[in-house]
Amino acid sequence: MGILAPKAQKEEGEGREGVPDSEEQKIKTLTDLPGVGPATAAKLIETGYASLEAIAVATPQEISAAVGIPLVTAQKAIKAAREALDIKFKTALELKKERQTIGKITTGSRALDDLLGGGVETRTITEFFGEFGTGKCFTPETEIAIFDGTYSLRVKPVSELYEIASTNSEKEGEGGVIAETTGALVPTLFMGRIIAAPAPFIFKQKVNKIVKIKLSDGNEVGVTPNHPFLISKKNGLKWKRSFEVREGEETLKFIAPLASGETSAEPVKVVGSKIEKYDGYVYDVVVPGIHYFIAPSGLILHNTQLSHQLSVNVQLPQDKGGLSGRAVYIDSEGTFRWERIEAMARNLGLNPDEVMENILYVRAVNSDHQMAVVEEVTEIIPERNIKLVVVDSITGHFRAEYPGRENLASRQQKLNRHLHQLMRIAEIYNIAVVITNQVMARPDVFYGDPTQAVGGHVLYHAPGVRVQLRKSRGNKRIARVVDAPHLPEGEAVFTITENGIKDAEE
Repeated sequence: MGILAPKAQKEEGEGREGVPDSEEQKIKTLTDLPGVGPATAAKLIETGYASLEAIAVATPQEISAAVGIPLVTAQKAIKAAREALDIKFKTALELKKERQTIGKITTGSRALDDLLGGGVETRTITEFFGEFGTGKCFTPETEIAIFDGTYSLRVKPVSELYEIASTNSEKEGEGGVIAETTGALVPTLFMGRIIAAPAPFIFKQKVNKIVKIKLSDGNEVGVTPNHPFLISKKNGLKWKRSFEVREGEETLKFIAPLASGETSAEPVKVVGSKIEKYDGYVYDVVVPGIHYFIAPSGLILHNTQLSHQLSVNVQLPQDKGGLSGRAVYIDSEGTFRWERIEAMARNLGLNPDEVMENILYVRAVNSDHQMAVVEEVTEIIPERNIKLVVVDSITGHFRAEYPGRENLASRQQKLNRHLHQLMRIAEIYNIAVVITNQVMARPDVFYGDPTQAVGGHVLYHAPGVRVQLRKSRGNKRIARVVDAPHLPEGEAVFTITENGIKDAEE
């Protein structure tokens, strides 16, 4: 038996959302629209406008160009579709009643749910942004591989990299100090190949405890207790926090030359693991979007994302904080990890294979593809019972494809169209849309947080709820609502564990 609840059957004599059939007989299919006959309807379906919802959220120019009908005919068809779907002027009382039908998805943390007014809402875009790659935290002598200008690798202690970065900028925040690396690139794994990924920041923090992990190849790694290791198990690879790693377990080590781009890995055995008192700094290389890098020793390091948890939780029944629906996960930077989904599902007592079957994943290869995917999503939302769309991250491709001030206007216009795509499907289909975003440094900020979300004013005004995520001590994160018309400003603390998002006290 699946975890999704069966769709509710319509009562006899009722149409859309309890409206009597007699009131809906005018507009039920595309051919009921004024000026749309069977031939035009076939063209509309062929070009992706297969439902009244798709017509309602389109522009007259789009419909006219797609099927070759006069602009005035397209306008009438769109108006009729919107009226049929009840997209029209409403009284404030009607709006209040509509708001009472909004669904909410639990994040897994009561404190974070309370901050969001009960969870992540449908009919809106919720944005999470911040340094969502922090948490690797190595001792000073740990070596880091850095690509130079010729894409050759140089190896240096992480503390030395920080000292170089701190000469450019150094700001306090998030329980430690952050410095800008000004263009550092580190090796990371992306779609089966090793690539050079930007690491714009390096973070240091004072701690009082570390875990020393000794490996059979002679390497020794000193990390914070919550640092995740990729451990080889009989049923696959699992992420495990360093303080839980035991002697005799195996972790994965890449042995191919990192600059070659090829991937070759072998298991290496843990021969010793112990927690030690520590009075000094640990360092964290921040890799936005990808969230991990490969050390010269071959070890790969990773951090978790809130969007994974929501993709699982949306499948829960309503009385457990879900919407009994499926999720669409649009991945622009290769951040999706099935291992995390599996762990989160098991923690909730769900069948991992069923949960993964209910997450529709697509890798967006560029900004045009990312926008085209959203158009395709509109065709499958009703038939596949989609209740959540995740875009992780929203700005990655736009930022890479439109660099420099000379391309800023084009980038912002295109990003604006993309955001309005997402806003329309959230509203029309009553689903939740969650986007994650990168951050960039603000060199003019000398006090407080030196970072801001990428995307400018276009992105600041599109999401209904904007949440900043900051790193705290250990595996704790601080969420702060920075913009939401119906929510007070506030903060909540939650933790990222191997089994998902939890309250800080759990």
